[in-house]
Amino acid sequence: MGQVNAGRLNQRITIEKKSTVRDDWGQEVEGWVPVHSRLPASIKTINGTGFVNQEFVAGDKEVSRATASFRIRYVEPVDAAMRVVHHRLPRYPDRIYEIKAVLPDEVAQEFIDLGCAVGANEG
Repeated sequence: MGQVNAGRLNQRITIEKKSTVRDDWGQEVEGWVPVHSRLPASIKTINGTGFVNQEFVAGDKEVSRATASFRIRYVEPVDAAMRVVHHRLPRYPDRIYEIKAVLPDEVAQEFIDLGCAVGANEG
């Protein structure tokens, strides 16, 4: 139960954290920097048949948000202040997910499930 099957880790993700970086002009700005690059992962939709879609109003705009879970091999550090960049097929742009929950395998430390959301912002 709960083991990581390497054959199912058929996606690639990068986990990033917010940090102060220097822009092209040498100014310090907030940006995202990789913590773990191109990790093998599996993606699972929360309800098992498709994304759980939520629609709500933010400001005066209707916003759609979908949720998914990524399973990766156990790595540290990972926390809910970070984000996931899902590297899709070359013809599709990367998709950014906001990490909402980090659910590690506390017993064997073989994997981590990342509960994520996409759609309401840029991660």
